[in-house]
Amino acid sequence: MPTYADFDKINLLTVIEGCLINETPLRIGVGRESYLGSAVDIGPLKIRISGRDVPYIPGSSLKGSFRSLAESLARAQGLYVHDPWDFETAEDEKEKNDYCIICGIFGSTGLASHVRIYDAYPRRDPLLFIKTGVSIDRDFRGARPGALFIEQQVIPKIEWYFRMDVINIKLFPEPEEDRGKLLRQVLDLLVNGIVQVGARKTVGYGLLRLTDGVYKVYEIKEGRLKQTRTEAIKGGSQ
Repeated sequence: MPTYADFDKINLLTVIEGCLINETPLRIGVGRESYLGSAVDIGPLKIRISGRDVPYIPGSSLKGSFRSLAESLARAQGLYVHDPWDFETAEDEKEKNDYCIICGIFGSTGLASHVRIYDAYPRRDPLLFIKTGVSIDRDFRGARPGALFIEQQVIPKIEWYFRMDVINIKLFPEPEEDRGKLLRQVLDLLVNGIVQVGARKTVGYGLLRLTDGVYKVYEIKEGRLKQTRTEAIKGGSQ
């Protein structure tokens, strides 16, 4: 039985950095509650940096997308995965110290996450565009009268800083257990531009691609955590 509750010491740390590019329009939404004085009904989530309000991609949104993708991949491979909101099962796993592979990577109510994903900030001021939409009446199969809305989105091809830390799971040069293999598959899909985040995924929005990816491996050597490997991340099936 693998031991996933191994946070008493750090034996291995892998830091993955690079540039995310949104290949399609992107909006991490704030819901229907637009900012005070805003000219749009639905706008992107923003943060204030150097006196400017700029859109960003929360690490929680990226982690949620990665977890959902990992769950789908695990199920397709016949691995057991329970619903993340099944708290009873999560507590039972904690009591038995026997976690499903997804909880063993991304954590649960009874186990901390082995993955840290940081907020992704734009490398330059991202340009925004405004699109007018209309709600569809599914009963009459047409536009619903009086249901127009104005939506603001980030244009494609914006660059974002990306960083992800992986604790005590070996990814490179080759994984040694199922968690590492599954994470490598998710990372490979990100490198190849097959990961989505944010709103309106069903119409192709929020498609991300990782470029200029580099991984750094830190291991315990002579009683200290030392960098032992640095290489570029390449695409390809794992």
